[in-house]
Amino acid sequence: MAPMTTSSPTPARAWLRALFTCCVVWLGICLLLALSISSDSLRPGRRPLGFGLVLWDVLPLFPPFVLLSWGFFLHARRWPRWWSEPRAMLLAYLASMALFMPVWMAYLTVVQLLQDGKPLGLWWPTLLQPTWFNRFYDLLLASGTFIFQVGMTARRNAQQREQAWRSEQTDNLRLRLALLQGQLEPHFLFNALNSISALVRGSDRNTALSALSRVSELLRYALRASQTDWVSVQQELDFVRDYLELQTLRFGAGLQLLWQLDDGDWSLIACPPLLFQPLVENAIRHGLEAHEGRGRIVLSLRRQDARLTLSVSNPMPDEGARQAGHGMGLAASRQRLTMLYGEDAAGLHTRVADGRFELDLFFPLREMHESVDSPGR
Repeated sequence: MAPMTTSSPTPARAWLRALFTCCVVWLGICLLLALSISSDSLRPGRRPLGFGLVLWDVLPLFPPFVLLSWGFFLHARRWPRWWSEPRAMLLAYLASMALFMPVWMAYLTVVQLLQDGKPLGLWWPTLLQPTWFNRFYDLLLASGTFIFQVGMTARRNAQQREQAWRSEQTDNLRLRLALLQGQLEPHFLFNALNSISALVRGSDRNTALSALSRVSELLRYALRASQTDWVSVQQELDFVRDYLELQTLRFGAGLQLLWQLDDGDWSLIACPPLLFQPLVENAIRHGLEAHEGRGRIVLSLRRQDARLTLSVSNPMPDEGARQAGHGMGLAASRQRLTMLYGEDAAGLHTRVADGRFELDLFFPLREMHESVDSPGR
């Protein structure tokens, strides 16, 4: 009659804990039964029976049920299939009752003779006395013990299935996030190399070499960030600044940047790695490149209550001047936010206002000390 647990440090400890639980449960039943008999004896016309005396008489009757419950627990642990298939459960029930009831009746006869002060030589005649109602009651009690163990085993199996399902979902989520994050890295590298290619075509070798060095630093951070689940917002901002410096080498004075950051220590706030840069890259590609390398990009980072919002604004090109792109950055960012925070807690919204393309990315605040690890920079 021991509750099944979903996990235990060692089998021996689980067995001892189950035995202790069986003893506690059946002791509680003994106390309730003794209290019921003692209280019932206080009715008019009946001989009062003290609680202690009744408990002394009742207590020896329950060790076999403790061992029965413990045996069910051990059997369910060793052969769980017997407790999950109807035919196997029926066979287990019939076999256990066929073994337990004769042993119980023999044990009960010995206890009764000892309590009545009679010689044990009367054991066989006493055993044969017809007390069918009491034996039927004992059978119901033993059957209830079996049914209880069946229920606890079914509960444990359900918990294990749910745990396995949750583990599978978590593994799938991590795999999808890793795939999305892995998509962003070659996507970023592809566009960075395009920027360097434009510098090389312009015969500006010194600037191209400087850009290559800058790309090396950016890739070093991207490699470290890809190996962790969380980085600080300050690290992401520094990564975006380095990326924009690379783009400044390409576009020169045509790239105008306006930073609007709320005051605060952004190194204390956590965010997913490589989350900000694809949004800025999208603004460069579809904003500046479509305007022949000239335009103003506005980046705003705000902390509002328990939410962080990053806004990026860039010029909106004319219909005929729009650049064809992979569309990977914004789509991957949306999917990552949904998988990490859910559809309502985080998101990425875009709009067109006054000839500019604007996007807002928001997600719940998370302190860095809540993160498992974060890469250094």
